[in-house]
Amino acid sequence: MSARTTLLVTLELLSDAVFGAGHSVPGGEMRAACLDRDGFPCLRGATFKGLLRESLQNWLVWTGGSSDDASAILGESCRSAADDGRRLHLTDLTLSERPANPESCFVSRVFTPLNRGEAAAGHPYAVRCVREGLRFTGTLECAQKDAELLTRALAALKWAGAMRSRGLGCVRVTAVERTAAAQTRALSPAHCIRYRLQSELPLLLTDLGRSRSNSCETLSRIPGAAVRGMVMGRLAAGDPAWFSAHKVALLSESTRFLDAEPLPPAGGPEAFLPAVCGFYERRDGSGLTHLFAGENTAGRKRSELGCCCAPEGSVLRYWSPETSGDMRIRRTDENGSMAIFQTRWLEAGQEFEGYIFLDDPELAPRLAQALNGTVWLGADRCEGFGKCAVTALETVSAPARESAYGCRDQREIQTELEMLALSPLCMPDRSGIPCGLDEETLARQLEVGTVRIGRCCTSVSEYGGYNRTWECRVPGMQMYDRGSLFRLCCSQPPTPEALAHIQRRGLGFRTAEGFGQVLFLRPGLLEEIREKKALRRDRSGASAAGRARRAHYAWIEAQSLELQKQPLSRTRLEELRTLCARAASSDSTAALLAFLDKNLHGRGPRNAALYTQADRIIRRALDGPLPQELGAAGLRDRLALLGELFEYTGLAGNAGGE
Repeated sequence: MSARTTLLVTLELLSDAVFGAGHSVPGGEMRAACLDRDGFPCLRGATFKGLLRESLQNWLVWTGGSSDDASAILGESCRSAADDGRRLHLTDLTLSERPANPESCFVSRVFTPLNRGEAAAGHPYAVRCVREGLRFTGTLECAQKDAELLTRALAALKWAGAMRSRGLGCVRVTAVERTAAAQTRALSPAHCIRYRLQSELPLLLTDLGRSRSNSCETLSRIPGAAVRGMVMGRLAAGDPAWFSAHKVALLSESTRFLDAEPLPPAGGPEAFLPAVCGFYERRDGSGLTHLFAGENTAGRKRSELGCCCAPEGSVLRYWSPETSGDMRIRRTDENGSMAIFQTRWLEAGQEFEGYIFLDDPELAPRLAQALNGTVWLGADRCEGFGKCAVTALETVSAPARESAYGCRDQREIQTELEMLALSPLCMPDRSGIPCGLDEETLARQLEVGTVRIGRCCTSVSEYGGYNRTWECRVPGMQMYDRGSLFRLCCSQPPTPEALAHIQRRGLGFRTAEGFGQVLFLRPGLLEEIREKKALRRDRSGASAAGRARRAHYAWIEAQSLELQKQPLSRTRLEELRTLCARAASSDSTAALLAFLDKNLHGRGPRNAALYTQADRIIRRALDGPLPQELGAAGLRDRLALLGELFEYTGLAGNAGGE
């Protein structure tokens, strides 16, 4: 693999720009702005990649270069993969300096659509533009030999966003090579490694079971197979000779990568489980009970417990990772036909925790070298997805959930065991055919005479995969979902060592990828639970930005309806808008108020009647209290709001005659 480098990209707006989100706001914006999770404008990585592709192709044509370079770096336009050695990894472009209020980054413009070259009266539409002068930054990771070519292609990029033919979206893009400090965490030899990943970009981890031809759903966790593939790729590229010598131990079931589960919101429990099957509740959400408790569940429905949960006495706390999504355009054939499909992903800024079990403890230091710093996971990594940072890496004796919820000594181990599937689970029978759970194999591994499944609470899905060596999909297999629960009836109590051995080794197929992980719960853990409590992440910043936008358009619409009771002509409304703009630039309302006084008192009662309603609205907006959500505390903000009001009313088609 060729050497890699990182370019720091800066995009400066030389004019207002429209970074569209691909949807509209009913009653507000015809083109809604693309926002990050905190409500600030951003340029999505997929959009950035499209702009770079266009500029790179133009640059290669102008300089006589080969178009194969663009395909090798960015992939084909049908979204097929780029060359592994030259594949781009890029991020969203976000604000380099954030103001206190997200709304100060925007300015609304109102346009009138044309109908055969004439203005279509009564149908104005608002567009939310990102203000001129803002700077956006991001990173682009590429092969060292492509850095100069990409730097020049970025410098040739002059326009971004929508409505470029109207003068919007003029930009200046620069890129400089950045040398990042190497982050290394050394580990001593160990049998168990705990790691944490924080998503710096959204993660797209395709859930094949729920995805359809026109939609792509994401998993709620980072699969162990994804972490395993990333680590093996880094080891193979960094030291091919060492990897070849240890390939069997690394890729066999003697090295097991467990799924990385989403951590709870701040203040949540340290140990947790996947959402456990078998909980039921009344329609109003009360009366939570587990099926193993023996209570009658008639008239109750299955309880929704998100992705992960943590029993605490009689309360079950639960949560899910934060997801988002949008609608995207996919080219469906060589002729360029396009179809719209929906994509969902895990939002950035979330942490995930996973474990790696090793039969050979001497492999731990080498794995630590690969699982360090910045890593890329999941799909669409060249479109602004998949960047993660390793925030924790340490050796532990066992996962925290074993001591918190598992059987700890022989006194807690009885002839009846509750076995929870921590990951998808399927065992083979004596002929090697998938059969769910094989009681004979369980009895042999538990070192007891016989094992019988007394009761269970399960769900089943089909799980597949992809083999990159053979470039084909792994055949799908029906497995019990994570969270499935089994009550095993044994002929005698097994030993703690037998339980620990199964919890380390896993059961059934594909244990090297994290499948088949189980935990034997201590008696009575689930039967005590009587209520549930959802843990939610704080999104006050983004929700405040959304409330401000809605309040902004609601205020303009309400004042416009009031202003239309005494309609002014478009010429008079434009005159008022101009006076508001001049007042904002000079920080003085003297000329505006003098204009109102002259029309109210110096031009007769007929003229005064026309301006009475406008005068009332202007003075109320300048001197009176406004809704706090508007964020219009200063004079300039209030004058800008009035200017938008007069522009919107003039284009609404309800203004009076000239």
